[in-house]
Amino acid sequence: MYRSKNLKEGGGKHTTQRDFKIDFSYAKQNIEFTQAFINKGRNYRESLIKFNSLYKYNKKGTETNEIFLFEPKRKTLGVVLILHGLGTKNITYILKMGRYFSKLGIRAVVPILPDNYTRTSNGSMSGKNYFSADIYTTLNTWEHAVVDVLSIIDFLKANELWHERNLMIGYCLGGMVSVIVNSLNSKIKHNFIIASGGNMAELIWESPILEFSRRELLKKKDDIVYLSDRERLIKTFQEDLRNIGEFKSIQEFLHSNIHPLMKVDPAAYAKFLNREKVTFLEATLDKTLPKNTRKVLWENLGRPRKVTVPIDHITWLPFQRLISNIIINEMRFEEIKYRFANLGYLAILSK
Repeated sequence: MYRSKNLKEGGGKHTTQRDFKIDFSYAKQNIEFTQAFINKGRNYRESLIKFNSLYKYNKKGTETNEIFLFEPKRKTLGVVLILHGLGTKNITYILKMGRYFSKLGIRAVVPILPDNYTRTSNGSMSGKNYFSADIYTTLNTWEHAVVDVLSIIDFLKANELWHERNLMIGYCLGGMVSVIVNSLNSKIKHNFIIASGGNMAELIWESPILEFSRRELLKKKDDIVYLSDRERLIKTFQEDLRNIGEFKSIQEFLHSNIHPLMKVDPAAYAKFLNREKVTFLEATLDKTLPKNTRKVLWENLGRPRKVTVPIDHITWLPFQRLISNIIINEMRFEEIKYRFANLGYLAILSK
């Protein structure tokens, strides 16, 4: 697990990559929680659940899990865990998505990921720490997010909120986290990844929304893992991604001397997923995530079923109901009739 450490050894030598350890384990326990009912509709009830994060090294402001639960009033047909994207603005639409699923009889769970929205660490900005110029902050934040989602699944099971028919939806950052979570938890039936990518090096140096990260990197001039050296970092990631297949297990991968940032890269964990349990929804007009980053994630997932949607990274959000319908139709719930999704203008299904 991750915390700040002395960056130099005795004699002034810099630490090696072996010093960067990632550990997604946590102490499983009975979780005490609070639940406040905050809204209700004709077909669902909405509540906010809070409990202490089981991640040992959480930053101040991120200590408490916050989970929106949308409970159907009628028979529950399944459960969906929806992971939102980077930052704050998308969360309103993700919550609407949760309400829509619950109206159809599918319990929806929307956790707020650490260092986003109301769980932003003190002195930071929503989403910023996932791509910090400080390698320790970045690794800590990703590790925290994965531990929280894994422990939330434990919580749902312990409180009879899980269901045999379950699925996970991850958008942008949530899609990246979902890949890592699914590689560690094989019990999730299906994973829908929306507008997401891999290859952290290319994301940091090519994505327009990560300009803040590039500015900080150029000021910091990190010599430890050369995050500020664009060419070297990208070349290293290209080589490391080609060698991912050599690892026989996630533990072998985590204990390797591979670049530390690769250890929180979904493109690396994608190799450990069953492609039959993944559907990849790609926004073809996405300018936020470089095309190569989306391609490498899809390819490393084993080229799973892809739904190509002619929208960009953001514009799908107001149409979240249509995207939800595509997902529901893909899951083929017998109790739910085919939902409207005008694929003539919304999506082109590729085989």
